[in-house]
Amino acid sequence: MPPRPVPCSGGDKLLLKRFLEKCSRTGSKETQDGYRRELRHFVRWRDRNHPHLHLRELDPALVDDWVSQLREPVAAGELMPRSFNRRVSAVSALYRWASEPTRAAVTGVPRNPIPRRTGMSAPKLAKPLAESDLTSVLGVISAAKVRGSAIAARDYVMVRGSYLLGCRVSELCRLRWEDIEPLDEGGNVRLLGKGSKPRTIRVSTDTLKLFESLGRGEPGDWLFPSNKRNGPLTRQAVAARMAMWGQEANVRLHPHRCRHTHATHAIRRGVDVFTLSATLGHSSTGTTSHYVLAEHGESSSLKLG
Repeated sequence: MPPRPVPCSGGDKLLLKRFLEKCSRTGSKETQDGYRRELRHFVRWRDRNHPHLHLRELDPALVDDWVSQLREPVAAGELMPRSFNRRVSAVSALYRWASEPTRAAVTGVPRNPIPRRTGMSAPKLAKPLAESDLTSVLGVISAAKVRGSAIAARDYVMVRGSYLLGCRVSELCRLRWEDIEPLDEGGNVRLLGKGSKPRTIRVSTDTLKLFESLGRGEPGDWLFPSNKRNGPLTRQAVAARMAMWGQEANVRLHPHRCRHTHATHAIRRGVDVFTLSATLGHSSTGTTSHYVLAEHGESSSLKLG
């Protein structure tokens, strides 16, 4: 299903189209979709409050009103500070790009109207699940699985597999059977990370059996196919399923929390930071991470399952 376009005037459509084509150095569809979602909110605000103005005509005073209005749902607990920062950052990136000297004459954007020092303080990481909470969630899903629910059986693999791999939700969604490689002892799982960077995670025999409990399909088949469209489950669909099971167990559950829980539990079990960084697909450890990535027989996943 193609992404919904950002509603706007003809001139604004061209401006946004060109920005979205350039917003990712690697052409990542994930990045483009993220910017598109945040910019859609901004355009809707413009349509409600200043429908007679193009995006290039919004001055700092008007945009400051938008920022002030955006702070209100944060104060009311309806919007997380990280979501606020992400939305403001996306709009600021659009205007920075459009107001570059080599581009401003064409776009008509003289400067970035986003006020400086707009961001709000926010914790960088989600709170990890306690071991008991993770057990509770998996227990609730297992009970539904025992009652014969095929969807619960799939969701059990999705939640536990997300935790064991420590992967991003986009990486989980893109898994195909050709990415699950059985070995003499355990197996390898190949993931495609940010910037289309591939990495391989070594997993235990039990983790391999967990994925294969879904019933291995053809090499090109998705592990988690969608019932509503031709393709895999979307990130939103995975998040919704996890949230539902979390509510059943009275636990707040979402994909990134599974990833953060993997990291926290792995550190507690003695995994060194470089192996963990390689497993998670972080790029900030520089040359050390490349050395660790060469050690194909080690991963933080092996310490958890």
